[in-house]
Amino acid sequence: MQNNEIIKPAKYFSELEKSILLALVEKYKYVLECKKSDARTIALKQRTWQALAHEYNSQPSVSLRDFKQLKKCWENIKARTKKIMAHERREKVKRSVSPLLSTHVLGKEKIASMLPEQLYFLQSPPEEEPEYHPDGAAQE
Repeated sequence: MQNNEIIKPAKYFSELEKSILLALVEKYKYVLECKKSDARTIALKQRTWQALAHEYNSQPSVSLRDFKQLKKCWENIKARTKKIMAHERREKVKRSVSPLLSTHVLGKEKIASMLPEQLYFLQSPPEEEPEYHPDGAAQE
């Protein structure tokens, strides 16, 4: 690279581009979200990301991206979704759910469905909890 070359910043992913990426990740989720990390699986995942990038770049009205950019975008979407869902679980425990967070991430439920083994949900607490009466005075 010469000294007079200017590096252009990468374009942000549009909502359309993210939705296309989510659809493609869902198509290949069984390979991409596999927890194995042996050499064969890693090579398969890399080939799958390259195929996904080729398919992504063949779509109309998307900026050309290489597989590393698409993979990083997917990892960021996953991390944000997990963070928001963890916050929502904490809020449910406190019984005050914030409605703003539930609409913050594009397709939160769709993303969560791609990660079933990684997300654990607390059961919602019962509406009426029995009161504790240690001396039995409330049984009158």
